[in-house]
Amino acid sequence: MRISENVKIAGGISHKAPEILKAIERGDRPGYKVWYGITTAWEQENLMYIISSMEYRLPVYHDDSLRLLGLAGSRQEAGQLVLEIVKNGYDKDAMRDMKHFLEEF
Repeated sequence: MRISENVKIAGGISHKAPEILKAIERGDRPGYKVWYGITTAWEQENLMYIISSMEYRLPVYHDDSLRLLGLAGSRQEAGQLVLEIVKNGYDKDAMRDMKHFLEEF
């Protein structure tokens, strides 16, 4: 998984974010156990996934075609980050090609 240059970090996980991001960058499993990631999706019909730290253990999420867009400490924070990312796309007039916007995010 590649990490977006503009990765959004929620307040509830900010204290552990550097440690988690470094582990993901290396392709390792982060030591911190409870976190949620917002990633791009493989399919054309989906824009993003919210995955848990447990799901991240699956090899499929270590694919370089996925991009980490956000990191949160809870599912609620992850949902708020998704809303923020979509609003950012809307503000930049990228709603017609949101998939491309997220790949460049």
